[in-house]
Amino acid sequence: MDPGKIVSIKMTLDKIREEAESFRATHIFSSNLPVDIENVVEATLGMRIIPIENLQKLCDMEGFISNDFTSIYVDKFLYQDDRYYKRVRFTIAHEIGHYVLHRSTIDSQKFDDGNDWIKFRIGLKDDTLGWFETQASEFAGRLLVPLDSLVEEFRSKRQIVIKKFSSWDSPKINDDDLFSIIAPLICSRFDVSAEVIERRLRKENIMNLIG
Repeated sequence: MDPGKIVSIKMTLDKIREEAESFRATHIFSSNLPVDIENVVEATLGMRIIPIENLQKLCDMEGFISNDFTSIYVDKFLYQDDRYYKRVRFTIAHEIGHYVLHRSTIDSQKFDDGNDWIKFRIGLKDDTLGWFETQASEFAGRLLVPLDSLVEEFRSKRQIVIKKFSSWDSPKINDDDLFSIIAPLICSRFDVSAEVIERRLRKENIMNLIG
């Protein structure tokens, strides 16, 4: 077992989004929002969510999935503090991303125990770890923020915001400002942070989708 021998698995955004939508179709049986991500983990995937004391401090990770894919561990302090509720939801969805996108890579390694797995995870090369984390985050964003619902929410707020912030004696509001203003207005629908929504608006090329 050598984390240095694991190479980056570079997936296109389209492939990651395809995997997220496939997972949604197979494992999420309600179109209700926000996505009940803890129920997906526990009732649908049969995994446990286990809070761990000082996980972030000791391992520099807010969460990680067990190497046997039976549990998702999260930092206990973050999990129990309502201020970090949205952050923990994203962390859990992110770990599901590892489960879906990287399971075959993880399965190819042999671990004696949980500590062995943590050491492996921490020891991944920066390039490989960067790809793993970016891909899992992209998966989580699409999973928690379905595209159709995002388009619907953005469209419903766009004209209101344009009308409010534009006038004859001020320049037309640009897309970047529009995303930044609308994201906090719609993030509660999905139970994610405004930053997650703003990132999705940019990555989904939303202006070409609203018609």
